[in-house]
Amino acid sequence: MSGEAVLAGTAHAVREALKRCDAWVPHGVELSGAAILGKGDSALPVCARAGRWDEFDFTPLNSRLLILAAPPGDGAEGRAIVERAAEARMKVLLIENGQTRPMRLEDMIGCRLGAIDEARIRNVIAGKRVLITGAGGSIGSELARRLATLSPARLTLLDSSEYNLFRISQELPSSVPVLADIRDQHAMRRWFKRERPEMVFHAAALKQVPLVEMFPSEGVLTNVGGVRNVAEAAHGVGADLVFVSTDKAVDPSGVMGASKRLGELYCQALDRRGGLRAVPLRLGNVLGSTGSVIPTFEAQLAGGGPLTITDPEVTRFFLSIPQAADALLQAAAVGLTAPVRGAALVIEMGEALPVVELAREVIRLEGLRPDVDVSVVFTGLRPGEKLHEALIGAEEWREADPAPNVIAVGSPPRALAELCETMDRLLMLAREGADNVVARELFDAIAGAAPAEEPRALAG
Repeated sequence: MSGEAVLAGTAHAVREALKRCDAWVPHGVELSGAAILGKGDSALPVCARAGRWDEFDFTPLNSRLLILAAPPGDGAEGRAIVERAAEARMKVLLIENGQTRPMRLEDMIGCRLGAIDEARIRNVIAGKRVLITGAGGSIGSELARRLATLSPARLTLLDSSEYNLFRISQELPSSVPVLADIRDQHAMRRWFKRERPEMVFHAAALKQVPLVEMFPSEGVLTNVGGVRNVAEAAHGVGADLVFVSTDKAVDPSGVMGASKRLGELYCQALDRRGGLRAVPLRLGNVLGSTGSVIPTFEAQLAGGGPLTITDPEVTRFFLSIPQAADALLQAAAVGLTAPVRGAALVIEMGEALPVVELAREVIRLEGLRPDVDVSVVFTGLRPGEKLHEALIGAEEWREADPAPNVIAVGSPPRALAELCETMDRLLMLAREGADNVVARELFDAIAGAAPAEEPRALAG
């Protein structure tokens, strides 16, 4: 451990942590919840752990590091610790598996998905042939790692990125890599017939809101054409489908969200048809995923700032990459066996958080003070963005929850034939690059046409 540090936690946890880290503890010093580690042989002062971290002042300690022997009890406590430490210009570390590591944003943000039924998940996955699209991406690769531990009969990793596919297949050598594009209908049919999955997680998508807004035809070809190609190929070989969607599909303001909403409507219509399942699962913003706001903030901070936010009022729902993988496994275990058909599943992610506070936490994690050491500036909302996201749309309703922290959302049914006809026209326009027409007709499509005969989600 370089420099001085404050080590906080229970007395027993502190002693054990010090042993694991080979830290020097002066003879005769009684640990009462926290200790200041320093250089040399001088006796070290001791301070008791505060009852409330948000009232604790670290400034008199005159140390550079705060090392926690145990993680914070919850995100609120973590944020209180980091805020107080940053005011004292201290960086917070955690002890994990006998080693120190920097405290990360996911230690403080995101609602834990409760009551993960691991036995049920394993029963659903074990012995099955499973395929993941977008398997080299942030969510897909974490899902692949989890699935590899659940004894699938075969794990197929499909991605159009050569590098991403190489990286995850090297990490999981027993998996089967497939380099293919979900936009290629014939490739999907060919590979699905070869691999014959029984369960498919469709995570491949274009997700960058401003870019999809600039290139709506490309968004439709991937997010609309891709989900249709994958769903048809999956059902053609007898596989159930879990479709990874987004909260941006709820009353969307941009092309990316609208394209994902059309994918949801299509999967919901397939699911109502009976037989094989097609279940959409909405996730919020995934912390640390490729192209997400956190890597952007971290790069800006490394360059000395400022950190840029679109609007001081903007809020988002957040979850970590591991939480997203948990949600997908929960969806497979619960959603694919739920009696209600035609619903979208939504993960309960707690309260939406101000993005400006997220930026400030990134600054504090480096032991710096927001708006003092590093500034935050506002650039204005980008095309296709809105101030606040929601989990349930204006025309949707909440069904009975199928599991703790999992919400089932119903919506007016749409006829499968009408949706397929709409998708055919959109894909034809997208192949011609008719961006303006594509965007207009996409929003017209999700606004609704002739509904199916049932006004609510159907019970299976």
